[in-house]
Amino acid sequence: MSAQVPQDGPPAVLFQVRPRRITIMAVIAATVVVIATIVDGLLLMRSDVGVSFRASDQIGVIGIGLVLAALILTAARPRLRVDRTGLRVRNVLAEKFVPWSLVLRIGYPQGSPWAQIVMPDDEVKPVMAIQAMDRARAVRALETVRALQAQYGPPPPIPSGSQRPRPEDDLGRPLGRLEIIDREKAAARDRDAEAKRARDAAKGKGSPPARNDPRNG
Repeated sequence: MSAQVPQDGPPAVLFQVRPRRITIMAVIAATVVVIATIVDGLLLMRSDVGVSFRASDQIGVIGIGLVLAALILTAARPRLRVDRTGLRVRNVLAEKFVPWSLVLRIGYPQGSPWAQIVMPDDEVKPVMAIQAMDRARAVRALETVRALQAQYGPPPPIPSGSQRPRPEDDLGRPLGRLEIIDREKAAARDRDAEAKRARDAAKGKGSPPARNDPRNG
C-alpha cells in the first residue's frame, strides 16, 4: 500500500519526529567501538605474540571498527515527517510515502516497541520514529500525528448498515503502553483539578463573615 516518495518535491513539513533515547545510546555505543578499535590498532604493532603485524593490519582493525559503528548508528536513522499530503516514514533505509487516503489509524499495539500505521487490507507499517522508550515524548508525537490526520486526512469510514461507533464501545479493547500513559496523565489532571476545587470550596466556607459598618445602621 505504501508508495515511493514523489519525485516532484514534497510539500512543507508540518511535523517531524525522531527517536531520542535510542539515538543517544547508538551514538555512545558507536563512539566506544571506534575508540576501542583505534586503540587496538595502535597497540597492534607493539604486541609480542610471535606474529608480525603491518600497517595494513592496523588499518583493517580500525576499518572494522568504523563499519561496526556505522551499523550501530542505523538505529538512529528512523524519522517521521508529516505534511498535508500524508506521512513520510523512514525506518532504517529508504523513505516511504503513505498518503492520508491509505491511513486508517495510527496506533500503538500492546507490547509493540513503536507505533504502527494501520492501512486497508490489514496492512500494517511500523513507525520506528515513535518509540515506547521515549514515553511522554512519544505520547505527544502520537497526539500530534493524530491531530494532523484529523485535519488533513479523510473522515473515517462507517460500515454500511451499522451505527457510528460510540466511545464506550472502545472500553474493552486492550490498551497500548502509550495509551495507558496518556490516560494516566489525563486522570492525574482530573484529580488535581478536583483537589483544587475542593481547596477553593474549603477556603470559601472557612472565611469569616463580613462585619457590618455601624455608619450604615
